[in-house]
Amino acid sequence: MSSSNNQRKTHRTNNQTQICPKCSFDNKASADYCEICFCPLDLNSSSSISQKSAADQLNQSKWSKKRQNFANNFKQELKNPNVLIGLVILGCGIVFWINDLIIITHQPTPTYITSSQTRAKVNLYESMGQVKNVPQGLFSYGGALYFASLVAHGMNDAILQNHLNFDLRYTKPKNHDPSYSNGIKMLLNGELSFAFNGRPLTDQEYTKANLRGISLQQIPIALDGIVFFGNNNTSVKGLTLNQAQDIFTGKITNWQQLGGENLPIVPVLLTPENIKEILGSNDVSNVSRTTKYVTNYTQALRKVIATPGAISFASASLVQNQKLIKIFSLAESNSTNYVDPFIAEKPNLELFKRGTYPLTRRLFLVFRQDGTPDQLAGKAYAEMLLSNEGQKIVEQAGLLPLYGER
Repeated sequence: MSSSNNQRKTHRTNNQTQICPKCSFDNKASADYCEICFCPLDLNSSSSISQKSAADQLNQSKWSKKRQNFANNFKQELKNPNVLIGLVILGCGIVFWINDLIIITHQPTPTYITSSQTRAKVNLYESMGQVKNVPQGLFSYGGALYFASLVAHGMNDAILQNHLNFDLRYTKPKNHDPSYSNGIKMLLNGELSFAFNGRPLTDQEYTKANLRGISLQQIPIALDGIVFFGNNNTSVKGLTLNQAQDIFTGKITNWQQLGGENLPIVPVLLTPENIKEILGSNDVSNVSRTTKYVTNYTQALRKVIATPGAISFASASLVQNQKLIKIFSLAESNSTNYVDPFIAEKPNLELFKRGTYPLTRRLFLVFRQDGTPDQLAGKAYAEMLLSNEGQKIVEQAGLLPLYGER
């Protein structure tokens, strides 16, 4: 065995560890290479270690002097007022940035619903004020007249309080046609930013929109009960669904046919289309010759109140608290189980919810997907209507909210 190997063995025996000259890792005494950086370990001379130690001490001394000089210079700079102001501004900026980051991190992520036709998301917020991307300007709405109850119970006022530059106006149909189909037609023609609808969109309406390069998005907003109301002098208290259909299609023309007095029945309608849209009857060719037509539900109420034998129907939200009319109980066809749609002059929303009342419907908000501010307006209005705050107003208006609190 060579003498150098003997020296290596002796050194390894006498020393328990070896310090790597490159990374200072404490290696085993038997190691030829550092376990961390694989640097060869020099065991032949203790002088190299002592030289390294001396060099390290020199480097540490130089580094200490540099740190001391930097500290002295920094103290001098701090005496400069401009530097102090800069540091204060920088510190405030960091604080505000961290605060915004915390707010964003802890802000609740809204849930959402998705349109089956366009796959567009409509967010469900807690309050109207949280709704984003609300456009500024004047936007028109129209369509189904049940929106009158929402407006009367403060929906538009609440929206304006949260978004001051989001102005809304109702647009009447120029042809005096208050039907749902005419409201969608006005929306497609650009006369409305968004439309209320009392029924789902039809295939024909989707087709018309597609031919114009437009997508329509309908959002369910509430559940409604349809009530029949008549002149107070009418003695009949309840109707079945098939009797109601027969009245408005001209098959039943006298209250005597329903067990009442010998008095002609005078149906009051906004449009013949209502018979199909609400009662589900396609037989509108024989509408009673005594039918009177009006352009809104306020006129319908006045006509019924003033006309003996008159009868009409409307959203429960529009005729609540009306004391000068008779509200008919309603039963399923060929049934004697009559259900009163009101309790303490308010719509019985629990009956609507359980499906106990025979005639309910879903209500919709419809807007265009066309890349215009009208699209933003329709989406923003829907999101405010569906927020917790908006759904409480929906309930106050006599409609059943579809979405629980988030």
